[in-house]
This record gives sequence, C-alpha cells and structure tokens, in this order.
Amino acid sequence: MEDRGISATECADNKRPLRIVLGAAVVLLSLAFLGYFVYRNRTALTAYQWQPNYGQLALSLVLHLLAFVAAIVAWHLMMRRMAEADNWRHNLRIYCFGALAKRLPGVAWDIATRAVMYDQMGVSKAVVALASVVELVLVFVAGIVSYIALRPFSSSAALGTLPLLAALALGAILTHPRVLAWAVRRVKREAQVVHLRYRDTLAWLFLYVWTWLFSGAMLFVIIRSLFDLPLGHLPQILADWTLAGLATSLLTFLPTNLGLQEVTLTLLLARYVPEPVALVAVILMRGLTIVYSVLWVLLSTRL
Repeated sequence: MEDRGISATECADNKRPLRIVLGAAVVLLSLAFLGYFVYRNRTALTAYQWQPNYGQLALSLVLHLLAFVAAIVAWHLMMRRMAEADNWRHNLRIYCFGALAKRLPGVAWDIATRAVMYDQMGVSKAVVALASVVELVLVFVAGIVSYIALRPFSSSAALGTLPLLAALALGAILTHPRVLAWAVRRVKREAQVVHLRYRDTLAWLFLYVWTWLFSGAMLFVIIRSLFDLPLGHLPQILADWTLAGLATSLLTFLPTNLGLQEVTLTLLLARYVPEPVALVAVILMRGLTIVYSVLWVLLSTRL
C-alpha cells in the first residue's frame, strides 16, 4: 500500500509540467484573443470620445471578483459533493483556468481544460464533464429565476411567461438530487451512495443567482464610466444582461457564438443608452472580463 502511494505521488509530480504548459497555453491564447477582439473593434473604440470615470471602472473589478467568488464557491461545493474533490485551492485554481478558457472561441474549452487538470489529480474526466454540464444547467436556471424577478423592470418581452416556466421546470427536474445522484453513480461506475440533498442544489442555485446579479452590476458601472446613467436604470440593466445571457446560453454548444451576446446586448441597451455608448460598453465588458480572468488565474497560481 505504501509503495502504491509513493507511485501516485511521483506520478502527480511527473505530470506537473503538463499542468504548467496547459495553464500557460490558456493564458497566452486568451491574451491573443483579447488583442484580436480589440483590433476587430478598433473603429468603435477610436471613434468614441473617451472621458472615462476611473472610479466606476475600478468598481467593475470589485464586482467581477464578487461574481467570480460566488461561482467558485458553488463549483467547490459541487465538486466536493459529486467528485469528493474537497481541496479548495485545487478547485479554485482549476475553476480560474477553466473560466479563462471559456472566453476562447470554440466549444467547451472550459470543460476540456477542467477535465485535463482534474485528471492529473485522479478525478474522473466523466465526473468533471457531468459536473460542468450540471453547472451549465444551474446557471441557466439561476438566470431564469433572476429574469423572472427582474422582468417587471424590462421593456423587452422577448421571453414569454410560459417558455420561462417550462424551462424552469425542466431545469428543476434535471438538477433534482436523485437525478444527479443517479448520473454520478453511472459515470463513476461505483455502487457507493452519493449523498445529494435539495439544500445542496438550492445552495448552488442561490450562488449562481448572485453571479448573474454581480456581473450585471459590473456592466452597469462600466456604462456609468462612459455615460451618466441614473441609478434607477440598474434593474433594467440587470434584466437586459440576464436576457442576453439566457439567449446565448441556448447556443452554448454551437461551433461558435462569438459576438452574438454582444450584438444582442447592444440592441437591448440602445433603447435607453446612446448607441455608441452601448457598443463601447459591451466591448469593454468583454475585454475587461478577459483581463480580470487572466488576473485571477495569475493570483490563483500563487496559492
């Protein structure tokens, strides 16, 4: 038994360079995509007369961090229950790399990154993929809950009540503790009991609601850094941010949905914000999200 433990440790040490190479590749590709994104939108960025409010931009960093913390806590709790991966430092670091990889063009880069990094720790790729799909469903359900609460403040009727309730019911079924426990047992191919309760899924859902609200508030302060938008528009911004996110979430597994959320969000914002401001704010939202995600990755490697 002792020799097996030593072999496992040596194996993990031997795979450390692979994790470093993977992490560096994700960061470099993200920075390259950021450069491409700025270059592609250079006309809008240079045409706008910049008079930014740097205090509001600094606040966007705080709000992104709050949204990130809520998502990381949810992911840690999920992996602890579904995969018995209870090392919060590892879960935090892998989540940061996965979140950054998600910003790359293409399909499921975040899931692939997580699967490879967790595999180095001996966690089943199938379980990681399942947890990532459950996360997608929970984020979508949390978005529906948020939008239903915020809908009275939105002037858009793009999503009717019945489709919202139907999607909410489907999400509740897919994230039912018994359904999740059955799925985990299937991918683990083990007979052990998986202890999942309603309070687990409700806690994850609650945290993901906060990720929607904090990230929507981040968009609001970015707009305010460019344009004197009254505080009373915050619920409207939150509703439109959630609506645009839900619409593009439906296309998660398409080969690319690059730019779709930005176009949708610009059209929604242009109803009450000058169109150039809406366009620049959306571009900044994308760019700053990548920059902040790189920052969290770099900080996570220090833990």
